[in-house]
Amino acid sequence: MGKPTSLALIPVDPAVLRYRSAMGTTLHAPHPWPHITSALRGPGPRRAAIAYLDHTALQLLPLRAGDQLIVNAARAAVRAHATSPTALSRFLDAGVRVLSTPNLHTGLIVTGGRVIVGPASASHSSTLADETALITDDPDAIAAAHAFLDGLVDTIEVDGVFLAGATAIWQVGRVVPLAGIGNRTRTGHDFLPTPVRRMFLRHLGDYTPTDEDENHWAATAPVSIVPNPRYHTPWIRQNTPGPDRRSRLQPGDVVIRISDDDVCLHPPAVVDTGPVHIPYTRHAVAYRLRARTDLEPLTVAGVARALADLGHPHPRLHHDHRVVSPSLRAALLELWTL
Repeated sequence: MGKPTSLALIPVDPAVLRYRSAMGTTLHAPHPWPHITSALRGPGPRRAAIAYLDHTALQLLPLRAGDQLIVNAARAAVRAHATSPTALSRFLDAGVRVLSTPNLHTGLIVTGGRVIVGPASASHSSTLADETALITDDPDAIAAAHAFLDGLVDTIEVDGVFLAGATAIWQVGRVVPLAGIGNRTRTGHDFLPTPVRRMFLRHLGDYTPTDEDENHWAATAPVSIVPNPRYHTPWIRQNTPGPDRRSRLQPGDVVIRISDDDVCLHPPAVVDTGPVHIPYTRHAVAYRLRARTDLEPLTVAGVARALADLGHPHPRLHHDHRVVSPSLRAALLELWTL
């Protein structure tokens, strides 16, 4: 190996730590992905060993026909939704040669004139996490990186047959934490339950309680809530609650409301209070929800396309139902970056 180079601090934006050596070695932190992506657009050929990928990987890793990508698409990684078969398929469609090895847990990229040592996951979560990437044009480092990639064992070619098996594993899997793979920390821990075990898609109408309603409810069960500008607390009405207790809303449930015209999905909300009987009705009940003020509705068509890319081609977005699949619940929340 060449002689170690001393790293000197250069003045940069204080929000970004960046160190550069005299021979072209740069450390990018804490958000290095723009620099990694830019480096990959330089002269090729390119070889990348990135253990885990999600559906955003193709934007982060602009590999081209003839490039090589090595991933960890072992059963455990795919079942835990750490490596996306959809992402692998997109790289294959772009002409990239894709290999899988079960022991990979690193991020190493070699281009025509640089080597990048960075995150082990090319994913949306990685772009939000505190990460580092070392980019250098040191010839000894480039040679050592090629030697490492050449020496990986138990590699399997990813092809159509491999993808079919991986997709089947993905569909029965669920999002679980893997060692060394973090998730974005949620803000507002009082908003969503952790974990989200009950989620419903429902057509539910708005409801404005009368003074008589609120006096009646206050006399039977207090429903006060501390105001918080980050949230709004709409009331909804359900005229005929389901007879099955498992399908009835209860405090702590997450609800995604479907618009009356089936065009939009309202942001996830949590049932805060209810059910409370609406006076002068036979069965109608009201629920108070808690929802974030900074989240916007999404179109059903756009959500359907995004979920299909994530491996959920039939999410039943126009129908009232309980979302049983843990992976589908996680995918729906991710659409609002929750």
